Amino acid sequence: MENPFVYGRVVRGKYFADREAEIAELINDIASGQNVIVFSPRRYGKTSLILEVLDRVKAEGLLTFYLDLFKVTSQETFIAAYAKEIARLQGGRIQTMLKKIRDLLPRLVPKVVMKGEKVDVEVEFEFDPSADKAPLLDDLFEAVATVSSQTGKRAVAVFDEFQEITSWDAKGQIGRQMKTHFQMHENVSYIFMGSKRHLMQELFRNKNRPFYRFGKHFSLEKIPEDEFAKFIKTRFEETGFQTGPDAIREILQAADDHPYYTQLLCHILWDRNQQEKIITKESITAALQEVFMREAHAFQGLWDMLTLKARQLLVALAKEEDTQVRPFSSDFLRKHNLGSASSVQRAITRLLEEEVLEKTDGGYQFTDVFFKCWLKEM
Repeated sequence: MENPFVYGRVVRGKYFADREAEIAELINDIASGQNVIVFSPRRYGKTSLILEVLDRVKAEGLLTFYLDLFKVTSQETFIAAYAKEIARLQGGRIQTMLKKIRDLLPRLVPKVVMKGEKVDVEVEFEFDPSADKAPLLDDLFEAVATVSSQTGKRAVAVFDEFQEITSWDAKGQIGRQMKTHFQMHENVSYIFMGSKRHLMQELFRNKNRPFYRFGKHFSLEKIPEDEFAKFIKTRFEETGFQTGPDAIREILQAADDHPYYTQLLCHILWDRNQQEKIITKESITAALQEVFMREAHAFQGLWDMLTLKARQLLVALAKEEDTQVRPFSSDFLRKHNLGSASSVQRAITRLLEEEVLEKTDGGYQFTDVFFKCWLKEM
């Protein structure tokens, strides 16, 4: 029997954990032509969420475009990846598709590539890397809107991990060119997603940036506890497991309701208890120990990269029960022997950049709840 809890990769369909309110809101935004900027910490399931949304709006007849910038490292790889996704918008016979692509992107040379034993057909593109790329980018940034106009269908274009553009478009040339085109497209909703909050805020909340106030800000939070509890209970019981409300509550508490770690913990629980098919407090404790064993190497690697001050600060924060602790207060500094507030400020700035901590309304929290638990045991 297949484990019903999936983690560490994009999930679809029955493996996707609810988020019906977020799905409904995003679908309404797309239907009304709203541009959206989605903020989310790592491993909160934003990619799974948006692909679920795209599946649903595509079923309603909308055109969908999705580009993940995580592995894009230059203008050249950006152009190639963007063009490849534009090609996916074109259906029909290969000759017809190639003609449409040439009309849309006349400055690129498409070539058909056969891949795999099933002879899957893919389209790749060639272009002169030394030539002026501005006209070529103009073609790309108009392509989704053009297809939308030609087909009479509304479209939605998603750019995942959009903050990665800052690593190779430091002067903002690409961003300015995108904005120039995108702001004129009435039939296309643009969704920009990112997991590095400080970079996404710089891109969309800095008035000197081209995408300042370009769309609605949408912060993806943890899955509501009652929704997640229902999902967990259903997935266990569908595979013959017995779970009580106390056990599910303890699972969510142990994983701090974090989407990735909740799924990981449940995955391990399901694997370890297939014979007994019952979840108890003892089995949860044992599963947690396995999580720490699995993650210990990654935690140790992160720890080794940190400065002494950052280590001291993280251990201090991990030991505090109050999530609203003020790390610059004299009481906190004195209690944990952390020295000056300025040195702690420098450490926090670096930890925010490295996404070890994230800023909340009331202070700072760990992005990885099990790293926090690991530190508590030190």
